[in-house]
Amino acid sequence: MVWNTLFVPLRLVAEVLSTLVKLNLLTQAGYGLLALISGANNGFGTAVDLGTQRALPKYIPELNKAGGARAVLRLLLAVFAAQMAVLLVIAVGLATWLRGPYLGTLRDKILADPKTGLVDQLQLLGLLDGYGALVIGAILALLFLGVCYDMFMAYLNSFFKQRAWNSIALAAGLLPQLLSVAAILILPDQWDILGVLAATVLAPTIAVALAGWQVLRLQIVAFRLQIEQERAADASADSTVGQSAIPRAASSESAVRQSAIQNLKSAIPKGFIPYTGVSFLMTATDFVASAGFAIYLAGDIGDVAVLTAGAALAKMALGYLYTPMVGVQVPLFTRVRQGEGGTLNGAYQSLVRLQLLLFVPGGVGLMLLAQQALLVISPKYLVAAPIVWVLVPCLFIESLLTTAHNALIVYEKLGVIIISRLLTLAAVAALALLLPPRMGLLGVALAFGLSRVAAGAWATGSGYRLLGLRWPWRFTARVLAATLAMSALILAARGLLPPLADGALIAERLREAGLMFALAAVGAVGFFVALRLLGGLDAQDKAQLLKLKLPLKRWLAKLI
Repeated sequence: MVWNTLFVPLRLVAEVLSTLVKLNLLTQAGYGLLALISGANNGFGTAVDLGTQRALPKYIPELNKAGGARAVLRLLLAVFAAQMAVLLVIAVGLATWLRGPYLGTLRDKILADPKTGLVDQLQLLGLLDGYGALVIGAILALLFLGVCYDMFMAYLNSFFKQRAWNSIALAAGLLPQLLSVAAILILPDQWDILGVLAATVLAPTIAVALAGWQVLRLQIVAFRLQIEQERAADASADSTVGQSAIPRAASSESAVRQSAIQNLKSAIPKGFIPYTGVSFLMTATDFVASAGFAIYLAGDIGDVAVLTAGAALAKMALGYLYTPMVGVQVPLFTRVRQGEGGTLNGAYQSLVRLQLLLFVPGGVGLMLLAQQALLVISPKYLVAAPIVWVLVPCLFIESLLTTAHNALIVYEKLGVIIISRLLTLAAVAALALLLPPRMGLLGVALAFGLSRVAAGAWATGSGYRLLGLRWPWRFTARVLAATLAMSALILAARGLLPPLADGALIAERLREAGLMFALAAVGAVGFFVALRLLGGLDAQDKAQLLKLKLPLKRWLAKLI
């Protein structure tokens, strides 16, 4: 978690810079078009993934313990082959019968927006007509790179290689932003969209190369260790049995051949296919209940841009607050299940307390400063503030409830997971029919936000019933009370921020951003002071904090 957190500031700066450039220098229609292309990539990527991204962090540690590096490699190769087969089907479809309908959908969204000027419309339509093949090619390239990247990063996560994982994730997060900014600033208007697409392909190519190199190094070390262990075992058996060298060698070679045949049959471990099936259902429903799918329910390209901007602000904040938990929960629960230390409920409550500490004040602070943040980013997206107010509670609460979901899937309570995901689909279908006609774009956001909360609530209730998971209510009450104190402080000081004019220069907006971050910092200090007065961290969390190799840890433990 420490390594995860140390890399946040650089990623935050890069993403904020990129968002500022995209929202201000791209037309609203151009930004919406990029969002639609990204949504298609996410949708096809869900199909190609086959649920393996969630499954691998569980099965890699188990296989490594049971069969060593060879078993892990066999599993990775089998998964890669299956994903490539699905990708081939998608590639053939996009190159032939799906190409026309997909590009036609993009054209319809552009033509449906009355706010888009004629020049912008013609430019985007000309891009689709002249370079539609490049758009399709970029999607397919991203799908292939996504397969490689997810597999490599799952391997690193499985062994808690957070320093390497975060270095690569930093590159994967920084490069698309920086290259996209360069493309927008350097290329003329008619080429900026294609430049951003090229940047989104080049950046993951570099990240995949870095991740592949790290995994190769780890696999070489693991293979050497396994070979040494096998040789030592053979030598011990020789000395015990007292056989001659030649018969023993023959016996060893025969055993190796038999072992190879047996290992080939067991490349896919027991339970892996049902587990990935449920994981695929989870990934698919996550996509259906996401902005990437919801934007296709929006009326026109302008609504797509507004919904994407509001969702991006909420997801950006949640993503950085969730950073300490990245790659931790599933491997942690797996090791608890394997008897490597700790209890399930202890691990669960520790994770929930940390998330409460981050998500509750962070989410409330974002809602209080949403309008100021959107004015700084781009005044034309101020209309996205209600989207933020709706999505922040939904997405932040759902992330808290997902902890029980991860424990359930590690303990293979697959029936419960299936019900929760079917509940998501039913909620999305019902709410998408009811809310958008009555509430417009806000209804679209509510439809996918509330459906995620419904599934998370079912999973948390099932974790209480089946696994004995208990919510840390006392700590929750302390965090809520401290958040109320923080909110009062922010509301009292928010009026001191100087108003921004519609045509404010970049220097004025950067000054406003600095003041807004200073106000957020004051609110954070107020939160921790109030939390400390209310009792601070639980005793076990303080003890855990003191075990970490952190500077000023004793001062930090006294503070909170």
